[in-house]
Amino acid sequence: MDKQCFHCHEPIPKGFSASLKIAGKQQVFCCLGCMAIAETIVTGGLESFYQHRTEASTKPDAFDQSNIDELKLYDDPELQKEFVEQIDELSEVSLSIGGITCAACIWLLEKEISNIPGVHSFNVNHTSHKAHLSWRHDQLQLSNMLILIRKLGYKAFPYEEGLARENADQEKKTTIFRIAVAGIASMQNMMFALPLYLGFYSGITTEFILFFRWVSFIMCIPVVLFSAKPFFLAAYRDLKTGHLTMDFPVSIAILGAFIASSWVTFAGNANIESDVYFDSVSMFTFFLLLGRFIEMQTRHKHLNSDIEMSRLLPSTAMVKVDNIEKSIPAHKLNVDDLLVIKQGQIIAADGIVITGNSRVDESALSGEFLPIEKSQGSFVSGGTVNIENTLQVKITAKPKDSRVAAIIKLLDKAHSQKPRTMLIADHIASYFVAAVLLSSVLVGIYWYIQDPDKIFPIVLSVLVVTCPCALSLATPTALTSTNTFLRKHGFLIAKAHVLEAMTQITDIIFDKTGTLTKGKLSLERVKVFTHYSTEQVLEIAAALEAQSTHPIANTFKPYLKNQAENIKNIIGQGLQGFYSLSSDKNRQYYLGKLDFVSHNNSEAVEAFSGLSLFLSDGRSIIAQFMLSDTLRDNSKQAIEDFKHLGLKLHILSGDQSHAVKLIAEHLDIPSFHFSKSPEEKLDFIKKLQAEGKKIAMIGDGINDLPVLSGAKLSIAMGEASDITKMNSDAILLNGDLKVLSEAFVKARDTRKIIKENISWAIFYNICMLPLAAAGYIPPYFAALGMSLSSLLVVFNSIRLKH
Repeated sequence: MDKQCFHCHEPIPKGFSASLKIAGKQQVFCCLGCMAIAETIVTGGLESFYQHRTEASTKPDAFDQSNIDELKLYDDPELQKEFVEQIDELSEVSLSIGGITCAACIWLLEKEISNIPGVHSFNVNHTSHKAHLSWRHDQLQLSNMLILIRKLGYKAFPYEEGLARENADQEKKTTIFRIAVAGIASMQNMMFALPLYLGFYSGITTEFILFFRWVSFIMCIPVVLFSAKPFFLAAYRDLKTGHLTMDFPVSIAILGAFIASSWVTFAGNANIESDVYFDSVSMFTFFLLLGRFIEMQTRHKHLNSDIEMSRLLPSTAMVKVDNIEKSIPAHKLNVDDLLVIKQGQIIAADGIVITGNSRVDESALSGEFLPIEKSQGSFVSGGTVNIENTLQVKITAKPKDSRVAAIIKLLDKAHSQKPRTMLIADHIASYFVAAVLLSSVLVGIYWYIQDPDKIFPIVLSVLVVTCPCALSLATPTALTSTNTFLRKHGFLIAKAHVLEAMTQITDIIFDKTGTLTKGKLSLERVKVFTHYSTEQVLEIAAALEAQSTHPIANTFKPYLKNQAENIKNIIGQGLQGFYSLSSDKNRQYYLGKLDFVSHNNSEAVEAFSGLSLFLSDGRSIIAQFMLSDTLRDNSKQAIEDFKHLGLKLHILSGDQSHAVKLIAEHLDIPSFHFSKSPEEKLDFIKKLQAEGKKIAMIGDGINDLPVLSGAKLSIAMGEASDITKMNSDAILLNGDLKVLSEAFVKARDTRKIIKENISWAIFYNICMLPLAAAGYIPPYFAALGMSLSSLLVVFNSIRLKH
């Protein structure tokens, strides 16, 4: 016990050994907590802290070997199967981070963790405080990062939905209680302070002045010890880590005002020409907590939407085994299991309908409010709701590999990343705190020279009025509101830069099939040449196509009554077979290209820019079927919206000229290109980019991958292949192009709101700082102004949700 701890100067227990090399000397510590703090300070480049300190540092909360051992349990491979995902040489995990109070906390965490060798990426979501960590498992253990986060003064543990909801509810209850305490104290202190403000003019007695001061002091104690506690804890953490956040000047203002007012009160001399600021302390704490509570509510609503998305899949499912239906836990479902989904039930996994016809509500996934018809062969997604009749579905993917699970993973990654706008705002806010402290010191020096009696109230007002709350909230609240709105309407942002990129796009390039069109042929018109009726020629065509798997066959399925006999498929030409109409004997018919079915009366054939099929009886043409790809709903209106935004539109397709030209003419898109290979599409993109164009590419096929990756912004349709969606910046889940055009409008609105928020935050501080420094703003008014400034930013951002 003869040695002292280098950090806190407390005696070192006998038998304990912990040392660290600092400034070229080996220093010893009394506990692992002190050594952890010292190590963080030194590795953060703040070694000079120990050279300039005037007294021993505070001993940190206990962080002993038992804590470390507890965190190392998360390195167990069997345990990690529950929450860690392995992708090649990388491991990925979602973490809940406790103790975050502002953007600077997130900046500190990301800076420290990202600098660890072996960490691939570490990003914290500003709204939910959910972190996405990716690291090389051959170089690092998960516990290494968890221990460092604990050393920095925060707590991290694997993300669990129920626990996140629990923590959010507890945070809300505690904050409401803190606000209530501060609010009651503010009202009471203002009631007692008012006579003090008027006492010099109305002859109030000395006894009453002392009484009011003491009552205000007593009312302020719970505010300082309980309501303002989060600010002090965060400021203490700032000192430990050597990084400033807005909680540091806030704590100085609250503690400074309380201590100075307490000294005046304890002095007991009513003639002292000094004011007490218990009312300002209470009001400042109340308004600051109120602003954070509203921001917290916005964050929790976003958290709710994430949890609701993850809860789309039911916990149990009905399966059919050996013609017996039984209920099992959903997580035990396997590929090829047969699901039985009755009316009103949620589909537990992705699959193909084997039997049954019904309508399915897909609004939770795609934002499409109208139910979708499902029949044999239709694909259904887990998390959607069966509305009408019982369906039997063959599972094609386990629940953890379902479309819902993929969307949740994309959301996690998107929300943990930050666009350049947010990074700039965070950077400004971190320097702003230092500027506030420097300004306060300079103002204090000036008033010390001019009028020492005014130093304290003026410096207090400067600290309070310049608190950068509004600047910290300017960007994340706006982005959260926009993301919530777009996801609700079926537009999923998968990369952080999407909204920012949308405001810079000059040209939009559409693939045709599956993008502008549904990728499904529809029967546009039927022309009959002989005595047959339209119903009869459709019946014959459906009978010939009954066994075909070609996409064209789906067009005639609604008209099928009986199947033709002796059907032959002539590759590249068409079909032939025998069929009997009710009014006609068994006869051979031909369905396909014009030169395949007949050469007679071909002059009567109508020119058609789409796809034509011909039906004949071997002697002459009976009918002409004119088929075309169906345009997506609202596509024409969406194209008009894009033009209104000043964007130039192109169609870049691998289809034949007549089909592309037809769509381009119908949508009034003058720039269209057909029969293009993926390589030619990419060359076209590069040519436009060489001209300084900012390109957005919208496609759905694997063949679109090269051009999607080459564009500044890539958007995949909801029906696209999984690999296409995973490599795109955003996904249009419901395929409604009108939603896409609205997303571009919303991106511009978001940029406008963020600029308004940042401009207001800077303008407010520029205007109020000189007034506070000149002594024109009392501390209680400074607290009110700062809080109103923050609330204005939050409410301005909430407008984006509507």
